[in-house]
Amino acid sequence: MTENPTAEDFDNDDLDELEEYPQPPRDVLIDGPELFPGDTGTLPLKLRQALIRLLRGPYLDANSSDNVYNTVVDNQEQLRVRLSELFLELVVDEDHKVALLRPVEMAEPHTTALQRQREMTREETLLLLRMRLVLDRHSGTGNEATIARQDILDVLEQYVDPQAHDAKGVEDLADAAIRKLVTERRLLLPTELDDVWVISNALPLALPYEHIGDIITFMNSLTDAPAEPDTAHEAPAEDPVTETQHDGEEPA
Repeated sequence: MTENPTAEDFDNDDLDELEEYPQPPRDVLIDGPELFPGDTGTLPLKLRQALIRLLRGPYLDANSSDNVYNTVVDNQEQLRVRLSELFLELVVDEDHKVALLRPVEMAEPHTTALQRQREMTREETLLLLRMRLVLDRHSGTGNEATIARQDILDVLEQYVDPQAHDAKGVEDLADAAIRKLVTERRLLLPTELDDVWVISNALPLALPYEHIGDIITFMNSLTDAPAEPDTAHEAPAEDPVTETQHDGEEPA
């Protein structure tokens, strides 16, 4: 018989013998139940659903009603193995109780993120930086950090060139940025008030500054207008870190 046999290399008796030894059935105790015909996966349904939620992005929050965050925390090692196959890293911040995915840094072909997140506009970047300052001021107080539409307008009016945009233009920029931060990035969470939002605890993972003074430095680098100093949190400036983009549906 040849080294790589084909069906022609077997006589009828050989084929009858092969049919007597089919592939071993799925071991339910080891592989778990089959979830659909032809299922070769071994993760239980709950972990597969958590994996899908992570890939959809932008992050998982412990405050969500379905407890997917807790499932991820309790099964990190199993999920990390699967995500490593896709060149993705699971990041869990147990202080802020959020989890998200980041692509690993590799220069090899075909290792970049499957779906790149849309680049942030200048207005979104400025708002996220200011939101990061507000969130830091509320750290340890036990109160949720919130921001109102008027606060957002004040931020943009401070940095937008008045010759390029009138008051209506600034409002349009603010509303567009708010929509994207609410619906796509989910870094602004709705409240009972139409014009007030809670700042998500996932923001520090999206903007991982070690020193608050670095945020002010970066805000100044985006515009010629000076940013308001935050003397209570000033620190020597280092190289700013921009928002990390990751796989899945829209990530933070």
